[in-house]
Amino acid sequence: MDNPFSLNFGREPNLYIPRLEEQEKITSTFNSDNPYTNVFMIVGARGSGKTVLMSEISHSINSMPNWIHIDLNVERDLLNALAANLYNKTKKNYPKIKLDISIKGLDISLEREEKYTDIQLDLDKMLEALSKKKVRVLITLDEVVNSKGVREFTTYFQHCIREGLPVFLLMTGLYKNVRALQNNRSQTFLRRTPKIELEPLNLRRIALKYREVFSYSEEESMKVADMTAGYSYGFQILGYHLYESKERKLSDSVVTEYRISLEENSYEKIWEELSLNERLVAGAIAEHEGMVSVKVVREKLGMDSNNFSTYQSVLEGSGILKREKAYGILEFALPYFREFVISKMK
Repeated sequence: MDNPFSLNFGREPNLYIPRLEEQEKITSTFNSDNPYTNVFMIVGARGSGKTVLMSEISHSINSMPNWIHIDLNVERDLLNALAANLYNKTKKNYPKIKLDISIKGLDISLEREEKYTDIQLDLDKMLEALSKKKVRVLITLDEVVNSKGVREFTTYFQHCIREGLPVFLLMTGLYKNVRALQNNRSQTFLRRTPKIELEPLNLRRIALKYREVFSYSEEESMKVADMTAGYSYGFQILGYHLYESKERKLSDSVVTEYRISLEENSYEKIWEELSLNERLVAGAIAEHEGMVSVKVVREKLGMDSNNFSTYQSVLEGSGILKREKAYGILEFALPYFREFVISKMK
């Protein structure tokens, strides 16, 4: 039997723990007769399962009648790609719907301003035709960034909402990128966008999956689950190395491979994206095993409350620190991240 766990980012693994509550919330909202929102933003740390959740939702909705799903790449010309995909999928899935449009916007030789004007007119015509037939369009954008192309696209999407066109948008993003995008003057509506912030997975559900695969006892499965700290990618990595090991039991070599994979595949990128001061805050927290008070860390760094709270919010929003269970307490949320930070601060 092939290893059911995966080391790959962004791909649906063969074995994973679904986030049923979040999936149901988004799917039922988009399918309602009068949805209270046409857009959701899924936010979480690298490896928290944002892309997998978005894929699950899009597959579910795409299998329903009177839906078209279009997945767009943020690195491409988004309006251009939307027009081409919408035209092709409408012709394929709804051949009886006539699209009397020019598609001039698909001509890359046109001047940029003229091109976008034409594409928006063509998109409006296509969406109006679909609206008359009660067809809805789900657009997905993975890992949004504060780029000109994304801002142009979301501005057009806002126009669609004002016009009552049948479009729905599901995006994923890292905390910093989402914050930069929504703080742009032309994107203020994104501040009101409902956000699904992915919390750590339930440890009992993780333990149950490990029991199913490895036939562990309840005590063994909980011990292994605890090592993931509910980190979705950690669940996959630890399971992968356990499956590949000879005994399929926790051992020093399995733990070593687990920690190395966390660092190489996830933590190095997370660290790279932190500012110098955010790293300094993480380093000061890492000097203490387990929980530490905000006051102790702030005084160690000589920071005032306002500055420190900014960095704390970023580290929490990025999934590095746990959201405060008790006021003024700090603790790392990711497994073995403290040890990783210590090695980086040497």
